[in-house]
Amino acid sequence: MQASANHEFNADPAIEELNRIVEQAEALLRSLGDETGEAADAVRERVSQTLHQAKAKLAASVVQAEEVAQGFADRADDYVRKNPWQAVAFAALLGGAAAFLITKYSRRG
Repeated sequence: MQASANHEFNADPAIEELNRIVEQAEALLRSLGDETGEAADAVRERVSQTLHQAKAKLAASVVQAEEVAQGFADRADDYVRKNPWQAVAFAALLGGAAAFLITKYSRRG
């Protein structure tokens, strides 16, 4: 996993913490490398289990986030269908504010 891409996307601190744990577990597995022996095998197995659990939690979090986003999109779609002119007015207002801010900050530079 790429930490920089994940930190841009993930706003939830719990997900960032899970990503950090996964990265550390993967680094530990790489550092064990070709170590042999009962202790190394036990550590490797435990780290692998922890890594698997963390990845499962991350996958569940992604699914949950997708469901929430879909719910917001559905509600927005319902609102626009029921109130088309209010939605157009809001979009125009938002576009005007964005244009104003872009123009204001582009003149500064």
